[in-house]
Order: sequence, then C-alpha cells, then structure tokens
Amino acid sequence: MNILASYNWIKEYLDTNFSPEEFARKTTAIGNSIERIDKLSERFEKIVVGFVKEVKPHPNADKLKIAMTDIGKETVEIVCGGVNLSQGQRVVVGLPGAKVKWHGEGDLVELVKTKIRGVESHGMICAVEEIGFEKLPHGEHEIWDISELTDAKPGTSIVKALELDDVVFDIEVTSNRVDCMSIIGQAREGAAVTGEGLKGPKGPRGPRGRDKKFTIDVKEPELCPKYSVILIENVKVAPSPWWLQKRLLLAGHRPINNVVDITNYVLHEYGQPLHAFDADKLDGEKIIVRKAKKGEKMKALDGKDYEFSHDMLVIADAKKPVAIAGVMGGEETATTENTTRVLIESATFDPVSVRRTARALNLYSDSQLLFEKGLSTESTEPALARAIELIVELTGGNVASSMMTEQAKPYEPRVFPFDPQKAQTLMGIKMEEKKMVEILERLGFVVEPNHSIAVPYWRDHDIEASVDFIEEIARVYGYENFPSVFPAGEIQLIQEDQAIKFQRRTKEILKGAGFTEVYSYSFISEKQHTAYGLKKDDAVVLRNPLSSEFEFMRPSLVPSMLTAIEQNQHHFPEADLFEIAPVYLPKKGDLPDEPLNLIMACYGKDGRELFLRAKGALERLMRELGINDWSVERSRDPSDYIAHYHDGRLASIYIGKSCVGEIGQVSDRFVKIFGLDVTCVLIDIREPEFFLKCTSIKSFKPISQFPEVKRDLAFVLDERTEYETIIEKLEKTSTLLERIELFDVYRGKSVDEGKKSLAIHLSFRSNERTLESKEVDQEVEKIRYVLKEEFHAILRS
Repeated sequence: MNILASYNWIKEYLDTNFSPEEFARKTTAIGNSIERIDKLSERFEKIVVGFVKEVKPHPNADKLKIAMTDIGKETVEIVCGGVNLSQGQRVVVGLPGAKVKWHGEGDLVELVKTKIRGVESHGMICAVEEIGFEKLPHGEHEIWDISELTDAKPGTSIVKALELDDVVFDIEVTSNRVDCMSIIGQAREGAAVTGEGLKGPKGPRGPRGRDKKFTIDVKEPELCPKYSVILIENVKVAPSPWWLQKRLLLAGHRPINNVVDITNYVLHEYGQPLHAFDADKLDGEKIIVRKAKKGEKMKALDGKDYEFSHDMLVIADAKKPVAIAGVMGGEETATTENTTRVLIESATFDPVSVRRTARALNLYSDSQLLFEKGLSTESTEPALARAIELIVELTGGNVASSMMTEQAKPYEPRVFPFDPQKAQTLMGIKMEEKKMVEILERLGFVVEPNHSIAVPYWRDHDIEASVDFIEEIARVYGYENFPSVFPAGEIQLIQEDQAIKFQRRTKEILKGAGFTEVYSYSFISEKQHTAYGLKKDDAVVLRNPLSSEFEFMRPSLVPSMLTAIEQNQHHFPEADLFEIAPVYLPKKGDLPDEPLNLIMACYGKDGRELFLRAKGALERLMRELGINDWSVERSRDPSDYIAHYHDGRLASIYIGKSCVGEIGQVSDRFVKIFGLDVTCVLIDIREPEFFLKCTSIKSFKPISQFPEVKRDLAFVLDERTEYETIIEKLEKTSTLLERIELFDVYRGKSVDEGKKSLAIHLSFRSNERTLESKEVDQEVEKIRYVLKEEFHAILRS
C-alpha cells in the first residue's frame, strides 16, 4: 500500500521544523518507508502565471492561435491550440527550460524556444494534464484558465500564485499498518520518531442538531460492528474551493464536488472512509444494513450494474440496495448539483466480508482497501465530526439531526501485560524502563503502573500480543543504535535434504543441456482445465479465486507448459523448456497431496528431430543423476492420459519395474486446442519419489590394459522394430561386445517403404588379452546371424 502525503498537511498535526529530507530519513528508519520526495518548487520550476493580452490567428494553421502573453518582464508570442483560449485569461505558462508532460502523456520533456508552423513560440500555455493535474475536471484540448483561482501578477511563479509550495512524500505502508494510510497516522509516526508534539485531533467536534429523522437497522452486527450517520440540510453542492481541490490532487484523488470532495478529504486525513447519500433519494427515511437478496442488482458509482449473492452485505433503504458495504456507493442515491439534503455515513465492516465481496464483484476502491485491512469502531465518530465541520463551512448546510449510531457492543481497548526485563532480553540491549515507557507513550499506548498496556484504538488490528510492544520500542529506538555482536557458539551443520539437492542438480543439468526453466502459476483456469480433458473432480477447486484465470489448483504441469509455449512461440519459434513444481491432487476430506513433478518440453517444426532431442536430454539427465536401471518402452496404455499424445509417438519411462512418466509428441488435437503453431514433444515425470532415486555415488571401473576393436554394421529392417529390443538381444549374443552405438538412421531412396536402415558401431574388448581379428570376425558373424534370424534384417555391404 502507498499513500501520497503532503508535508504541509502533516505539519498541521505535527509541530516540527525538520526539513523534508531529515523527516523522510527518520521515518524511513522506523519502517515507515518514504520512497520518493516530490518537491513542487522543483517540479514547477520556470512555470509562471501568464496574462493573455491578445489572441491572433496563426497564419499557417487553422487550429492554432498566437497568444500575445504577458509573462512579467515582457510580452511574448506563444503558439497555442487550446480551444478555450481567449483574451484576458490568466494562464499557466511553461517557459523555455520548464519540464512538462507533452500532451499529458509519457515522461517529462524540457521546453525550448521553437518554431511551430513558421512562427516562433516562446514557451507553452499549459493544460491541466501537462503539469500533472489531469484529475482536475477539464475539456478536451482546453488550456487551464486560472483567472478565478488567483489575481497574481504575470511572471509570478505558479508555486506562489496557487500556493503550491509543498513537498509530497510517496510512502510505502505495510499491510498491517492501515493506521498509517492517513495524514494523522503519518503525523503520529512522525511525532514518535522526532519526539515533537502532536496537534489534535481532540475527538468529536460535530454540532448537534434536532431529533433524528432517519432510522438505522443493522441486521448483521457481526459484519457491521458500528454504523453512524448524520443528516445535514440546506446544502449547496458546488465545486470545492481551490485549497481543497489542491489537497486532493496532491493526494492522488479526483475533485468532483464539495460534498464528495469532503468525504475523500476526510478519508485521506483520518483514514476512515465516509459516504454521502442524497437523503431525498432514500425511500422511507430508513437505512438497513443487511445481506443482499439473491439476484438483487444495483448500479454503482463506476456506472456498472452489479448483481449480488445472498452472502454480500449491502446498505439499503426501505426498498432497495443503495451501497455495497465497504466497497462502493450506488449511482442512484449519489449527490448531484441538485442535492440539498445529505446523509453522511461513517461505519466499520468485517474485513473478510469486504474482501470477499470485492473479489466476487471484481470491484475495488480506496475505501475497500482500508476496510479489508481492518478499522477500529472508534475511528468513525472523529471522522464524521470532521466531515460535519467541513460540510457546514463549505456548503452552507446546517446539521438537522443528532449523530445516529448503532453499535454491536461497547468498545474496550485491548490490554496486554508488559515485562521490561523480557524486553531487554529479547532486544539484547540494556534500556531503562523509563525510556521504554516514554517511547510507548509517544506512540499512543497507555502504560499503567502495574505494567499493563492499553492499545490505542487506531492500532487495535495491529497489536496482537505483548511481544509487539518490544518491536515498537526497538524500531523507534533505532536498530542502527543496537551494538553489532558476532553470534557465539558452535554453528550446527544441517544435513542437506536429498530431494532438494537433486532438484537443484536437475536444474543445473537441464540448463547445461540448453533448456530454459519455466516458472508458472500453481493455478489454472477452467478453460485450461477443460481443454486438457480433465473433470471437475480431478482438481482442487478454489472457493475464492483471485480471478477467473486461477479457479483450479493444477493436477498436472502439462496445461501450464502448453500455455507457456503458446504465449512464447511467436517470440521463440523453437526452444527447450522445463519446470519442476508441485501438482495438487484432491483428497476427499483432507488437504490435497502435493507431489513434485518434472516436465520437459522441446518444441519446433520437425517432430522426429524434436523426439530425438528430447530423448537425448532424458538420457543425459538419467546418466548424470546416477539412475542406471531406467528404460523407455512403447506405451500400450489406453488411458485418457495417453490420448493427449500422438499415436505411435509415445513411450513410457520406467525406473526398474515402475512407470514414472511418459515421453511423447502432443497430439494434433491438443496442439490445436491450446493454440500451438509448433510441434511439441513432452517428457512428463510424475513419480513423487523420483528425486529420492537419484544418487551421486559413482562406481569405479578400471581402464582395460587391452585395446578395443571396432566393427560397423548397416542393416535394413521393419520400421516398427524398436532399437532398444535390438540392443538387448545383441548384448546377450557376445560376451566380448562392450558397447553398441547407433550412428545413422536412414529412410528414403533405395529403402523400401515401411523399412528403415540402421548403422551401428560395435566395440569389442577382452580384459585378459588383445583380441585377434579372427575372434572379432566370429563375434560379428554371431551378431549378423541374430539380426537375420530374430529381426529378419537385410545386411548391407
């Protein structure tokens, strides 16, 4: 989470003279990380107020004009295309050297004197988007007319003229510190680290009105622990004054009208979301906090219609839903320029309920982000009082009711015991108890004499145990102040997990073989799930997926790999990929099994070459992992899994007698379903114990003192005869045969259809003597005989 915080705004609540840089350094050191400092005086350097004295047509362009503009020291010609440009306007002028967003897009560009269609232009008359205020209401191709905002003299810096002399911090806030997502929260952190005084807020300040005119009925107190509203009448809705619009712009909000702007202002200042209803559009002068009825619909403020399920919490009037609790209000009851009576809501909602509703509707907002982190019930009234104060001041309205509140139970602060001695032990330093108490009190904690500590309401979703107090003391004291001490004692050696060891080794081997590792999500979409021919019961279904792309936990790595290939095939038409990751197999009444799988993929154009490449990589992998008792056999399994592969281009992988996976070319059907334009061969190893079968133990075999003798054989045989079968038979034929190596496979001219020609190297050796040529010839003759009789091979000369 990030918040844009004006330093001037922070200083309204923090009495400090620290420079922005020093303040940023100190607060970052305690974990409130300021990532960027935006000095507006530097951002708007050489951007000044200009006064348009005369507008002339451009001699060479119908859509351009020449504005004779007074910039203080002189009057210059500026070529401008603003459709609303007219004489007598005060405008924002970027002088040569100023940096602006060119037409509101891309990076900043530095302005220079230039000729535009033959006329020299001495700068730019800026639109709101060109100086970073694109969220201000504006028309297309309009320049920013600031005549109503300032009467500053021409040439005055825009920083001075529009009171923009400020520094904006871009602050990263950790998800547990929702209290820091506000100006007051940032002031509290600043007070703790600087030791300087915190100014206000002092509590509810809203005036009381007449008897309440609306009734509140909270039917789901567990989902809405506290709900407060107040009615304000005689409101005049209009654009907000510049000081308010400026604050919102610098905070990243879009000004809309004074009522809505006040709710956003208080949201940013107090960290408590508010909502304004047009009271005249609420039926029955009643607010009901209830669960939605199945099928109920509402158009939200984003202009889209949403249909609710029965478990979603809504705010309703007597007839219909008017807001999605904690997420967004409805368009029908929103304030408009005709609104005269507003009902201001300040409430807290169950974080889980808000999060689930937002995910289910795919609807997000600034309010939802805060509510789903958890807000205190005590934060509603101070924020509502501040909103009342501003609405009365800026809209001329008057409070027409008391603050109406329905609360599930009285608030009780969280209290935990505190042991100063334990704190010193855990921190590893000596610190006086007085110093600890001082730090905690600066953070808003109430320390009792009996060493019990009450947690301030804005931290009641963050502080969960006594040990959290020690963390607070340590971070404010400063980790940089802790002495550096080498750890004492003997370092214990941990036995390396064999499975993890060989996972790493597998990655090294495959990367060395030219493969690229793939990292894909553990989730797959219903489209991927269905495309791969899986049934719903074959996978773990998520109840609350992040999106429709992540509905299932994958039971196989194949859909993820095929999707990765589809996404990369046009950038890399040929590649070798692999992934080692768990799959998730459903287990009735229990958590799913999570076996680790290995998948390898070779894709490109030539299926035969890809198959050989994949098999070669598999052979290398098995050899280097020390797995010797493995084999590949033609698969005859008719299961659904086999249907994913090309008929006749599939084999099962065995270790010993156990089938651990398959190697095969993906069938044309599945190539088409997954949108592949390439041929793909997969090696899918699904054996959970695969990495435990690996070994790094090498057996030593002494080098023979006697030379080997080589012979070559070439022969033609049936296409479907498996090479592995031939090897097994030949190895049993001769006791002197040491190695067989295939060096050529030929199909084509001079070889009949349905046949193939193989050429092999035969290596013979004896460990007792040097072989004679006659002995080798006899062994070769045995092999030739076996080839003829067993495999009906035709020997080639």
